[in-house]
Amino acid sequence: MSIVYVAYDGKWENNAYVDHKLKVLMVSMDKTCLQLQMQIAKSIGIEEEASKIRMLYNANLETSKGVEIENDSDVEMYLYLVKNEEEYKKCPIIVEIEETTIQYSEGSKDSVVALYVEEEKILTTTLVQKTKKRRFQEVEETETSSSSSSVWESLKREKENMEIITKGTSIEDLKENLIFESKEDLKEVLSMIAIKKKFQYRVPKSDKKRFMARCIDEKCEWYLSVRVYKNTTMYKVCTYKNVHTCSLEFSNPDHRQASSHLISKYIQNMLGDPKVEYKTNQVISDVKRVLGVTVNYQKAWRAMQNARDEVLGPASDSYRLLPSYCHVLKKNNPGSVTKIMKDSQNRFKFLFVAYGVSIEGWKHCRPVIVVDGTFLKAKHGGILFVACAKDGNNGIFPLAFGVGESENNEAWEWFFTSLKEAIGGREELCIVSDRHLSIANAIKKVYPEAHHGICMHHLKENLIKRYMVAGLHDLFFKAARAYRHSEFDKYMSEMSSLNPKIKDYLLEIGPGRWARCLYPRRRYNIQTSNIAESINSAVKEAREQPILKLLDELRKTFQNWFLERSKLAASTFYPVTTWAHKEMRDKLEKANCMEVEQLQTNTFNVKYNQKIFFVDLEKRTCTCRQFDLDEIPCSHAIAGIDKLYRNKYEYCSKWYDIMMYKNTYNGSLNPVGDKEDWNIPEDIKQEILLPPIYKPAAGRRKKQRYKSATETFKMSTKCGRCRRTGHNRKTCKFSPALHPYSKKHNTNEASTSCKAQSSPAAF
Repeated sequence: MSIVYVAYDGKWENNAYVDHKLKVLMVSMDKTCLQLQMQIAKSIGIEEEASKIRMLYNANLETSKGVEIENDSDVEMYLYLVKNEEEYKKCPIIVEIEETTIQYSEGSKDSVVALYVEEEKILTTTLVQKTKKRRFQEVEETETSSSSSSVWESLKREKENMEIITKGTSIEDLKENLIFESKEDLKEVLSMIAIKKKFQYRVPKSDKKRFMARCIDEKCEWYLSVRVYKNTTMYKVCTYKNVHTCSLEFSNPDHRQASSHLISKYIQNMLGDPKVEYKTNQVISDVKRVLGVTVNYQKAWRAMQNARDEVLGPASDSYRLLPSYCHVLKKNNPGSVTKIMKDSQNRFKFLFVAYGVSIEGWKHCRPVIVVDGTFLKAKHGGILFVACAKDGNNGIFPLAFGVGESENNEAWEWFFTSLKEAIGGREELCIVSDRHLSIANAIKKVYPEAHHGICMHHLKENLIKRYMVAGLHDLFFKAARAYRHSEFDKYMSEMSSLNPKIKDYLLEIGPGRWARCLYPRRRYNIQTSNIAESINSAVKEAREQPILKLLDELRKTFQNWFLERSKLAASTFYPVTTWAHKEMRDKLEKANCMEVEQLQTNTFNVKYNQKIFFVDLEKRTCTCRQFDLDEIPCSHAIAGIDKLYRNKYEYCSKWYDIMMYKNTYNGSLNPVGDKEDWNIPEDIKQEILLPPIYKPAAGRRKKQRYKSATETFKMSTKCGRCRRTGHNRKTCKFSPALHPYSKKHNTNEASTSCKAQSSPAAF
């Protein structure tokens, strides 16, 4: 092989070729002149039907353009000089292109007809030359005794009669001279024809040059022969005998041509929306209804996997494109933070994403963060980490999220470290989560200044699982939600009376982590991690998708939330949010029934139900402690405010102010666009990111979390006779066929016996 430079599309000045373009080719030493012409024509993109290529190379003669390459000997000499002579190593072949008109001389005995087939376009060129050498790879020698004009006319007729079947084309039946772009397209079309016409075939011969098919019934005359078309990658139907004489015993419902790959073509449009769950049993029923073919569960499942890979792309591609996705995300959303961590083998380990609008909006939310993790259901598994807060309208505010291999100390510590780098710290910060030990360890290490609160729902589950006592559920919630210490002590005493160990267990955990009245900082009304679990539920279906699709579904969900809430903020005309307005309005009726005694300018004694509460409007406190902890006027404070004819909205916290709410959703979350339009730097394109090594557990992939023993299940009974719900076969009163022990049967017997006793004939 020799390296050859090709100069073209330039001009001559004083026997020098200037302002030209340059190509570099690898040319074998045994190349003929016309093979070299073909290679050069292909490299510089000549597609005209009639073009003449003139090749020269400059030999430093200064009196001419150079030495012309006209035959095989000239090519051999040029390649020898390029390979062995130092001064010719970078001597280019100068290419001049001239449009020509092909003429045919009468009585020519040898004609060479070249037929080029490139993708879907057929280029035909007739070259007349008295030689028996092969000129191009797609050239056929044709010997004819007729004139050249008859050859040209026959070639035009052949071109007009050709029909090329491209990918995805549907035809009723095959016929001779059909051309397929590839063998895969041929097999797909043939399989569909076989399924529609209810016959099956076998393939006795299939290689790179030919494909043969016969009916599975050896006595049947149906036959197909296909060959490679003129040294191209396309296949032409040479022989097709469309006569079936096969027996009906070979017609089976489980068609051998109904492969999982073929079925996947029909179900791809059902997998576009991740919120629409398309199950394997639905594939079986749809294939039976549309194609009339019975497939087993395994084949339908494989078809689902193939279709998912076609629609969403392989899972490994998602990890490969992840750095590019993060780059475009940060570019389209200024201020966003994305981080990817890899192991020593360039395999994915952790991901962190925080949108710029979330980072800015967090400054206008209450300083309480809720974190949680949930498992992913995709091929490579993993854990989705979520951090969120509550806005001034008591809505879920997405703060950040991440993906990791599992819930362990390293993963949570990396997530919290990335979160702190993105959003910084806040005064009076409180973090709420379940009792996962890794979360507690990470908070102590990364956020030592924050208070770690426990979700009271998860604590209740653990408590009831440990102590199965009737009434414990209600007493615990009353103690956790109590505003006053006296109420808390009362409910703790009642739980202790049920079992003394309950109180010891709760005190060991620390009441300041779950009881509202003992919080060292304000948690407002955020006592559970439900808002984080709500985000997990919102993307429940997307958790089955590859990681790139998961990230885009999260972005779409948050994008819709930001848009809807910015519209809600713009349409709110109260000084506070609609939720804060409703909270005070619900307390107003109760406040109007209270007796208010003013002590000083801003202090009152408020009497209600034989109880007296002290309210200080200046300090914004009340002995009921609702005003203190929620920072919204309680009913007692509202009664005092009305006594002074003041504006109630002025006593709400700044977190509920409508301007704070508008600033929370002031920005917009922008999409990343189609990946074909991404403009990615080369260093990011070349970054290697492999999927993590994940060994799935035996059995079916888990899609639902394990239910705790204390969770209740509502089961509806269905009757086996009338098919109605709410009763069983024994208690059925609607079915005409009576069970011997059914209530209707017993009722009828009882009524019959009563009638018999009251009848005179019985005596």
